Amino acid sequence: MKRWNYGAALLLMAGLLGLSGCSQYPDKTADGAPWDHSWTILGSVLGVEEPGNGFSLLDNYSVLTGEDIYYAAWVTGEPAPYTNEDGEEVEVYDAQIYLLAAGCADEAYAQQNEEEWMARQQETYTVTKTWTETRNGQEYTLLAYECSSKTNPYERGVSAFTVYGTYAVSAELVCQADFTEQEREILLQFLDGCHYSL
Repeated sequence: MKRWNYGAALLLMAGLLGLSGCSQYPDKTADGAPWDHSWTILGSVLGVEEPGNGFSLLDNYSVLTGEDIYYAAWVTGEPAPYTNEDGEEVEVYDAQIYLLAAGCADEAYAQQNEEEWMARQQETYTVTKTWTETRNGQEYTLLAYECSSKTNPYERGVSAFTVYGTYAVSAELVCQADFTEQEREILLQFLDGCHYSL
């Protein structure tokens, strides 16, 4: 049985991006703290603490499609079968967190990718709130939304977008209707655990 790969939409948003990356780990974070090798590492740009709140790591793809693109996903709850719009049976969870870091040729291109990702979400979902937050020294634009599509197993979600150097970064939490936790607070806590390299 396949897992319902909601994060595939994020990968499609990544488009054709510039430079190939390296996987060398830094010694310190951007704020000067020691780099913790127990974090989930996305390339040499981002290390992520365990998100807590019952979430566990499901996938961590260090490099995708031969480009400078990194992706990880965390889930909570037991997997349940779901038939997707292609008629395939897949697995979905109570909630999932996705993180995508896409390297670009330069910062302007990274900002362009960030803007395109946000525009695509606004076209796809019913956005209920937009705001900015600074978490762990990094500023994010956040969108809370409802999933109106009948082919989507999730009811609602919240996404965060930022640019760090030449990277466009997106973090997203999606959840089913009966997920009673505070998804906004969980995502903000997750962002507090995201550490960028120098």
